[in-house]
Amino acid sequence: MLDAAHSPFSQKLIWAGDLQMINGSGELFNHVDTGLPMWTGQGDRNVRVTVGFTAPFGEVPCVSLGLSGIDAAHDQNLRFRMEAVDVTAEGFVIEFVTWGDTHIARASVNWQALGEPPARASAGRQRKS
Repeated sequence: MLDAAHSPFSQKLIWAGDLQMINGSGELFNHVDTGLPMWTGQGDRNVRVTVGFTAPFGEVPCVSLGLSGIDAAHDQNLRFRMEAVDVTAEGFVIEFVTWGDTHIARASVNWQALGEPPARASAGRQRKS
C-alpha cells in the first residue's frame, strides 16, 4: 500500500560541526481508525511514506530509523520490518512491512539523517577536480 507522498513528521535541523543533521518524529500510520490493511488484512502488507527533508543535503545522507511506538493485536505474533529506502539528498521513503496474521493498528517512528550540507559538498567536488 502506498500512502500519501507528504511528510507527516515534525523535523528539526541541527548543525553538528560541519555536518547537517535533521531529526524527525511522528506517526507513521494509523490503520485502526479507518479499517485499513495493516489492521484488517492478512498476508503480506506494507506502508510506504515519503519524507522530504526541510533542507536538502549536498550528497546522500546516512538515515537511521527507530520505532518509537507500536499498537498491535495481542493474540498474534508481532512481525514487521522497517527500513529507509530510496534515500536521496532531498528525502527518503520509510517502508514498513508485515506479514502473516499480524495486525498492527498504528506505528510511530523517530528518524535521523546526517550528511554534508550543499555548500560543503559542492566545495569538496570542486577541490577534487
